Amino acid sequence: MKCASQVKRWQLQSVLAIVLMVFLMSAVVPTQANASDIGLAVIGPHEYALPVNYESFNVFVQYGFWNDNSEGDGIVADSDSDSFVGLTKYVRFFTLDALPNVGLAYEVIQPSVYVVDNDTDDSTTGLGDTITGPAAWFKPSETSTIGIQSFMQVPIGDDELSNHAWGNLTSIFFDWQINKVNIDGNVGLVAFTNSRNNGVEKEIGTTYHANLRLGYRASNMLEPFFAWDWERQNSGKNKTTGVTIASNDEMALGAGLMVHFSPTISMTARYTKAVDAHNVTETDGVYFKFAYVW
Repeated sequence: MKCASQVKRWQLQSVLAIVLMVFLMSAVVPTQANASDIGLAVIGPHEYALPVNYESFNVFVQYGFWNDNSEGDGIVADSDSDSFVGLTKYVRFFTLDALPNVGLAYEVIQPSVYVVDNDTDDSTTGLGDTITGPAAWFKPSETSTIGIQSFMQVPIGDDELSNHAWGNLTSIFFDWQINKVNIDGNVGLVAFTNSRNNGVEKEIGTTYHANLRLGYRASNMLEPFFAWDWERQNSGKNKTTGVTIASNDEMALGAGLMVHFSPTISMTARYTKAVDAHNVTETDGVYFKFAYVW
């Protein structure tokens, strides 16, 4: 009876948590939710709270965010379109005897994109460029993690959604647990080869980004958190026409909730809005994450 009571209590807590997440999203989402794509802004709390000296295991993560592209410095004033982006990620965690106390992983991330023009109802749907690569980390203490990840972006997405260029996403990441407080984030860059498409060659400016998550474990299940994201992209150039592509930058703040359903299942929802942006569509949207470990 005690076991059954505990199960019922856990089920009730789970339902309440989902209701709370839905309420959080509905409370902060405006009629049109918009967001640009700051590098690695999809991460949640505990993204890099990683173990060492473990048996190999797998992780499935589904990220998603909903963007409206109608606001921002340097864009068409009457632009009215929405973007829906999903990032499906599989990670294999493993270790090597030659590297004790070091964690290793290999990831494959597949973006899927849906963009709709609200004025004309025209839409674009398809797959973006695949992202894949390794990560390695160590633990300076039982409650902290420091590591590095380096991914290649392979230009095999649908023609209208591909960058038509090879890319590299490299960042240093960290996690620190201080009692009920979690500090998690990364700093890195994204660099591309020249983009070539339909006879046009473009030089893509290198992007620098930083992301920070600050969470507080209010209970075993619920963890509200604060998000800070920043990005700057250097200027590029249309090599075909000689026209310079202006640099851009953006800083955004957000708040959300992480729900720990069990040690192996969690969900995260967050609202984020730009507080400073230049020559870019401003962030003002909702991010979602579901993670399952097995």
